Amino acid sequence: MMIFRVQVLLLLLLSCLSAEGLVTSKVKQDAGKKYGQRAQNRFTDIQKSLLDKLQNASDIKKLNFVNTWVNAIKYKSDKSIYGVNDYWATLYEFVGKNKGDCEDYTIAKYYILKELGVNPRRMKFTYVIYKDRKGKRISHMVLSYLKVAKPKSRKDILILDNNNRLVLPASKRKNIVKVVKMINGDTGPKSKKWKKLEANMKRKKL
Repeated sequence: MMIFRVQVLLLLLLSCLSAEGLVTSKVKQDAGKKYGQRAQNRFTDIQKSLLDKLQNASDIKKLNFVNTWVNAIKYKSDKSIYGVNDYWATLYEFVGKNKGDCEDYTIAKYYILKELGVNPRRMKFTYVIYKDRKGKRISHMVLSYLKVAKPKSRKDILILDNNNRLVLPASKRKNIVKVVKMINGDTGPKSKKWKKLEANMKRKKL
């Protein structure tokens, strides 16, 4: 009987350890130390305004609120922030620094929505060709949400884009002229970038 109780206690302890949330007290404290009080406040706001309030909301409401919150962060190129042409920042680096590029917006939205219970199989990192207001074609990344498991048309795919405050079906995003590819290393083959991102997210790299 005693052995059984010890096993139960160990299982409960392990489950508590594995259930560590996306935004912890340590993350907030460490963000405050590294980036200042405003950074700590941003992580507190993610917890209060998104993770706490949206748990029981519909996927569509979650998509819209998370898209709006993340899009408020400033756009800056990887070159200006990290000194390299391409870098996938963690949610923690992106929110801590309060700046990042299109991949960083996509990553942050993905992990917040996943924490909110949105099925990761419905979310794809999507490389696209985007046409800006001057008509210039630019390589870009957005987060796609599949309204159905196997979309039959662009109407079945919603786009979360740092260049647009609205979550719209791909069919209404005429400035996205081409989808290059969709990836999701969380539920499929992992690229080197995804493996590195995953490792950095697990250790909550700020």
